[in-house]
Order: sequence, then structure tokens, then C-alpha cells
Amino acid sequence: MLNLLNLRLKLLKDDKWMIIIMIGMTLVLTFVFTSSMSGEYKPSAVVIDYDKSDISKQFIEELDKSISMKFKIANFEEGKELIEKGNVVGGLIIPEGFRNDIIKNKNTNLELIKSKDSLEVFQLQNTIRSEIFKLKTNYNTALATVKILEKEGVQLGNDEAKKIYDRGVEHWEHRNPISLKTSIFEVESDWAYNPRIHYLVGFTLFFSTFTIVFVAGDILKEKQQQTWYRKLVSPVAKWKIMTSLLITTFAVGFSQILVMVLAGRYIFDINWGMNVILVLGIYAAFVFTFTSIGLTIAGLVKNYEQLGSIVPIILVAGAMLGGTMWPLEIINSKILLTLSNLMPHKWAMEVLTHTAAYGFNGEIYIRSLGVLVLMGLIYLALGIKLASVKR
Repeated sequence: MLNLLNLRLKLLKDDKWMIIIMIGMTLVLTFVFTSSMSGEYKPSAVVIDYDKSDISKQFIEELDKSISMKFKIANFEEGKELIEKGNVVGGLIIPEGFRNDIIKNKNTNLELIKSKDSLEVFQLQNTIRSEIFKLKTNYNTALATVKILEKEGVQLGNDEAKKIYDRGVEHWEHRNPISLKTSIFEVESDWAYNPRIHYLVGFTLFFSTFTIVFVAGDILKEKQQQTWYRKLVSPVAKWKIMTSLLITTFAVGFSQILVMVLAGRYIFDINWGMNVILVLGIYAAFVFTFTSIGLTIAGLVKNYEQLGSIVPIILVAGAMLGGTMWPLEIINSKILLTLSNLMPHKWAMEVLTHTAAYGFNGEIYIRSLGVLVLMGLIYLALGIKLASVKR
């Protein structure tokens, strides 16, 4: 066994540049994509105000304070033209009666116009949700305060609620009365998107699959040289031959991912949200699954050239369906979401991004780990069977 492993490691010299390039591309693309969605760049949107009330103007002022979006007031025709030309990501329509809905604490029906779904559009939606919630909360607090004071017989002016609202906004923005230390145990709330986490995890998984599959596909070179089948009929146990291939492939893929985990912690300043051993456990399950998939694909194709032409199509399509290049939360197609459940990327992305954003969730972790291991065992059985068949 040790001799077989030693031989496999020596053969890796042919793959060293591929491994280095994949690690380099992961680092570079993660830096480029996260930089483009941070720093000075802020997507722009238009606001069309049909209510034109003091509260709608206050709402627009709060939107203008957003650190993630820029807002511009426009009429409907101007806004439509800007969206169609792609100058803004979308538009918000504040309908008539907005002031009345806020004061009476009714459901507020805002309209969002867009030309297509994108990450920036979902960022816009999250910003609007956050600001409208804050606006309604502050006004309801101000109105409730006025009612209590009036009930106690305090004489108040007509604009007292507005003064209390302004005072509350000022205090919470500049003079926070409390300092709150929080510990997150479990969060079941609206989806929150963190591009840094998503792109690091996504590109790590995506580029590692190329390394894993092509290293596993080295058996095709041995088949072309007729050495693979001679190994299988040699006195060496077949399980030792297969195990040496699997261990080597797993070690290479896991080493590449380990480099990216450390890069995430010390270069991109990502808190993985759980013990690093648990993080590596999910990555290990993913590498095991794709090691098995690589063995299966190598058993289905006839030579290394076919592998080189088919694998990029399979891996890119699988990565897209699995949500490594964009969040699955922006996908509306039930067919695509159903297909995503068949992709190992989806299960690894789910637990790693959720944990990094919200904290450790044991249920999600165990479910994702179990699915990845089950997928790996199924593909492993199929791959071993195909690798033993002479084509």
C-alpha cells in the first residue's frame, strides 16, 4: 500500500501546475468579486414618490443614508428610462396613502420595478425592507408615546409626534443609550447575503472540483498505457490499488481547500462561525464526494482527451446549479431548485455560508454532512465498478 501511495504521489508532478493555477484563480477571483461589491461601489436606484407627504420624504431621507445603495428621486418616465438603459438596478414606487399606512400601522404596499433579477436588486429589496421597518417602528413608538402622555394629561402640540420621532432617530444614530453584546444561537429570519463569504466558499468548491476530477482521471493515462489493467490482474489486492488512488486524490483536493480555509481566515478576515474542525469536516465530505464522482466520470469516458472536453461542461453546469456562482435564493425556477438538490455544491454551500453568516446550526450541519457522505458512497460504488471494466 505504501509503495502504491508513493508511486501516486510521484505521478502528481504532472499535475502540480494545475493545482497551483486553481489555487491562484480562487484567490484572485474571490478578491476581484468581493472588491467589486465593496469599497466605493454602491448600486443606484430611483425613487418615485406619489405620496409626497412628510413621512414619504422622511423615508427617502433614511434611504439616502444607506451605506450599500444610492437613491435618486425621479418621476415614473425618467425612472423607467434609467432602468431600461441599465443606469440603475431598479426603482421604488411609494404609492399614495403611504403616510396613512405608516401612521395607522397598516401593511405598507411598496412597488419595486426592475428589468431583471440580480444580486443588486436583492440588495435593494433588503435595504428597503430594513428602512421601512425602522421607519414604522420609530413612528409607532412616537405615536404610542404621545398617546401615553395625553392620557396622563400632558398638553402636547400638533407636531409633537414628529419631534419625538426626530429625537429618537437622533439618539439612536449618534447617542446610542446602551451597548449590547449578543451571542447568536440560531437565526430563522430573512435571507442575508454576504458576497465575501459566498464567493470564497463558491470559488473554493468550484476550482477544487477540477483538481479532484483530473487527478482521479489519471487512471485514464494508465489505461491508455495498458498499466492499469495489468495492475488489476497483478497479485496486489484490487482494493489497495483503488484505495491508493482515492487517498491521493482526496489528499490533493483537501490540501487545496485547506489553503483556502486559511486564506479566508487570515486574508479575507472571515469568521467561519464554528470550530475549524467542523468546517473542514464539511469540506472533507465534499472532497470525498467529488473524488468518487471523478472516479465515476473516469470510468465512463474512454481516454484522457475525452475527459478534458467533457469535464469542464459538467463541472461548470454543476457549479451553477449548486449555487457557487450566485445564491440559490435569487432563483425562482422550481425545476432548477429541484436539480440543485442533486449537486454536492448546494449542500456544502448551504451549511458553510449559513454558519459563517448566522452561527452554527446543528440540524443544517448534520443534514448537509449526511447528504454529502451518502452521495459520495453511491458514486464510489459506481466508480469502482466502472473502473474495473475494460473499455
